[in-house]
Amino acid sequence: MKRFLFFAISALCLAKTSHAQNNEDLSSGVIWESEPYMAVDPASPQHIVVGWMGSAGSGLNIKLIATFNGGVTWSSPAVIPHQSPTFTSADVSIAFGHTGNLYATYIDFRKSPDSGAVYIVKSTDGGLTWSTPNQVISGFADGTKYPLDRPWLAVSSTGAMDTLYVTTKPAPWVAPPNRPYFVKSYDAGITWSAWRNIDSVGYLVGNVIQAPMAAPAIDSAGRFHCIYPAYLPSESIYPRYIMATNGPANSFSYNSAETITTSAGTIDTLAKAGGKFICDPAHNGHFAFVHIENRLGDLDVYSIETTDGGITWSAPARVNDDATGNGKMQDMAWANFDENGDLVTAWRDRRNAPGTGYEQPTEMYGAIKWYDSSAFSANFKISDTTAPYDSVYLYGAGNDFMNVAMAQDTLSAVWGDVRTGALNIWFSRRAMRTGVTTMVKNIVSEQLPDVNIYPNPSSQHITIEGTELTSISLEDLAGKLVLKRKIDGGQRYVLNVSGIAAGVYIAVIGTQNGLVTRKVEIR
Repeated sequence: MKRFLFFAISALCLAKTSHAQNNEDLSSGVIWESEPYMAVDPASPQHIVVGWMGSAGSGLNIKLIATFNGGVTWSSPAVIPHQSPTFTSADVSIAFGHTGNLYATYIDFRKSPDSGAVYIVKSTDGGLTWSTPNQVISGFADGTKYPLDRPWLAVSSTGAMDTLYVTTKPAPWVAPPNRPYFVKSYDAGITWSAWRNIDSVGYLVGNVIQAPMAAPAIDSAGRFHCIYPAYLPSESIYPRYIMATNGPANSFSYNSAETITTSAGTIDTLAKAGGKFICDPAHNGHFAFVHIENRLGDLDVYSIETTDGGITWSAPARVNDDATGNGKMQDMAWANFDENGDLVTAWRDRRNAPGTGYEQPTEMYGAIKWYDSSAFSANFKISDTTAPYDSVYLYGAGNDFMNVAMAQDTLSAVWGDVRTGALNIWFSRRAMRTGVTTMVKNIVSEQLPDVNIYPNPSSQHITIEGTELTSISLEDLAGKLVLKRKIDGGQRYVLNVSGIAAGVYIAVIGTQNGLVTRKVEIR
């Protein structure tokens, strides 16, 4: 029992076609373009907005671009400004509201000393220009828990004015116990309610889950729901996924969506194992939760569904159709319902990689479950090229999620990979009934600076070589900052690591041309 619980809690702690495909690059900046998010206008599916985290002179900013013709042409990037020159931005989330109004939430923050907040911007012209940022929740709202991670946005447009909901969780370097957060705006993001924790007695997250992400969704009646992980032995001897539904005065009601009673092995801590919760806009009470689990010897994509609003849920269905227990990891799952209730899923896949584990070449795969079908389709490729593994994926900002949406039987997807030696963001369109991919475009294309670190491993000093070095920092694999040094230009810097505990760290090297990450082992 103890062995199984360790495996299951580890899972909760992380959260085919023969046609030729060409993918399109949407970003055009100076390096470090990652974490893409996409929203499709439900009133006009050719209108798509993509946001991501990218370099814009100094630091990392949120960039947003729009297309009004299904991805054939794109606007120039709109860059959202920082609240302070020392801040960096991440974790953009985008949603459409009434009559094409657009909203985007993100974090703008600084580590050491910790400061910042979650902010929101609004666009009334389809994503071409954006309002001045407005604060949603302060980074100090809950003391040193810093509710600054994954500020997912959901919008209900059933009333006279958009109602906005945001869920967040503590910063990734904050040790448990941690809980997810919830705030709401009745006036389209101008003012926000006092925050509250989403979990409650009987459905508490517990004391061991470090990153309890709440995945939000709005149902066809405009009601807010979310799913989050929980493990507290006094409430359940098994880990669970809990669905919470918002009620009057920011209260919540709860149902258990899944109790994890089967697990086959440990979870690779590098895997992007969060889940996506979605509601069918065409059929009231029909919801799905797509997530990553290790039930058969490696990480697979699973989906559970309910047709009665979350009271009862189906057994987990394995979505990826490669051989079971082959050690080939799937991660970074996403999902979406179209206007008819068809369910599309997408994920990062390693089934064709030569080895096992996280550090392998990857492709993007998908599957669809038509509303009148009882099972998912055969898997198909979304990407057109296998992307080699790169150490940029080790860093927390190095491609944590992708996004997929479907409207009028056409799938749109965005993701990041380094197939060209640069961290690019790609956009793909596919006609689902025919299986024909109409475009694969590189919408963000940035060249990675050339940086070398040696010796590696080391117990005393490491040398960093590159062009116009500006900074070096080390973070542990949990994202905690261990040290940071400013470098005043030059092509070589020697860093003393003799006082740092043995282990594996992520070196983040700043250059005049952007950021580079490398894995460093200290002995």
